[in-house]
Amino acid sequence: MAARLNSNPKILLTTAYRHSANDYYDASGVNFVRKPHFALPRTVSTSLRFLKQNIPEIEIMEFPRWHEYVAKLREGWDAVGFTFFHHDLAEILQMVEEARRQGIREIWAGGYGGLSLEAEEFADRIFYGYAEKQFNEEIFGRKLERVQHPPVAMTVNVNLPPTVPFKKVGYLFTQRGCPYRCTFCQTPIHSPRPARVPLESIEEVLRYYRSVGINEVWILDETFYTFPSHSEAVIDLLTRYNFYWWVQSRADLTLKHLDDWADRGMVVVGFGLESVNNEILAKIGKRTNLEVMREFRRRTAERMVYAMAYYMIGYEEDTVSSVLRDYVTLRKMGFDMHQLTVLTPFPKTPQWFDFRERYGIFEPDYHRYDARHLVWNHPQITPSQMQMLLRVGLANLNVPMDNYGKAIIRLIQRRLYDKGIPRLIWEELIKPPIHALGFRERKQVFIPANGARG
Repeated sequence: MAARLNSNPKILLTTAYRHSANDYYDASGVNFVRKPHFALPRTVSTSLRFLKQNIPEIEIMEFPRWHEYVAKLREGWDAVGFTFFHHDLAEILQMVEEARRQGIREIWAGGYGGLSLEAEEFADRIFYGYAEKQFNEEIFGRKLERVQHPPVAMTVNVNLPPTVPFKKVGYLFTQRGCPYRCTFCQTPIHSPRPARVPLESIEEVLRYYRSVGINEVWILDETFYTFPSHSEAVIDLLTRYNFYWWVQSRADLTLKHLDDWADRGMVVVGFGLESVNNEILAKIGKRTNLEVMREFRRRTAERMVYAMAYYMIGYEEDTVSSVLRDYVTLRKMGFDMHQLTVLTPFPKTPQWFDFRERYGIFEPDYHRYDARHLVWNHPQITPSQMQMLLRVGLANLNVPMDNYGKAIIRLIQRRLYDKGIPRLIWEELIKPPIHALGFRERKQVFIPANGARG
């Protein structure tokens, strides 16, 4: 396909459009039915920022409004590409239709949505996995020596109501991809061979975060510490630049290194619990068990580390009564927050092939493929019952002033120990909201060799 483009192609890459000014997915707020709670709106696209950082010739649009997208198409493009999730497909199909109507020569697809059957139908070309090197080689005919990490920040808001900006947190990838083979996960298909992000680039972006007042980072690796020596070097950088850091990893891996990581600045860990049934954990390929999870909870509480459990309901063995019983077990384990999702067979996963053959996938509404709705013919739970179970779980597992509030108190106690009262009040309670009000994470900023540029 690249041969059809000219030697200096005009390429536009975009996400799905948003329907209103504040139509951003809230990665934290979706897990709460009560207030107050923290909100993490997804206002930027990490995949597009990485592509633009490493391919400066392209243009990107992050969650544009429809009229902005239509106007941008009129500028004329050799190719328009879309990075998206499965639940974005309805909007993407509208955007593809408009691009074809305006005479765009090539339509491209990427991201997890690029694994869908629909993408195979509408796209002239699909980019699988992280495509910076492929883009440079196949579209622009050059070799990318090293992937460079872009600055990407998010806003932590407090939803009281009203919604009040509280703190800016920098995103950080130390490696991308995952070597594990959980049957429900698309990552082993999207990027099955993990690759390190160069340490030089990680240090560049950490220096940038510090220069603009960001002192906390969220490591978004699928499984942090896949490459131990590389990860140790990253932690050394985080310690040198005095960051607090959040991480996503496996519970068994984190447990082995918990004391060291906590001593060097780790304050939040997210991990895949997925089930409180050892048989189900084995079936889906988690390679851990409930006893490890209980020990993990005990140790994170001792070290004042905030523990977020990713949990799934709707396994084929589940019934309404068994899910409710499991909630009681999960509640007693005492994690600080729970990200609760409904089992959703996503395209190309082993689970998708299995469930499509044995049960059938019935849901025609793409918006419901957001891991919060039942989209396949469950043998024992109806879609309406699943919605009830989801809401009951969220209401009982994430109680703002109970487990959630107690966890925040522990985090404050830890920072009080680190900083003392005057610095705590200024650096953690007064300065972050002031900084958050003035920092615009949707402004696209990138890092060349000699510093930051807009």
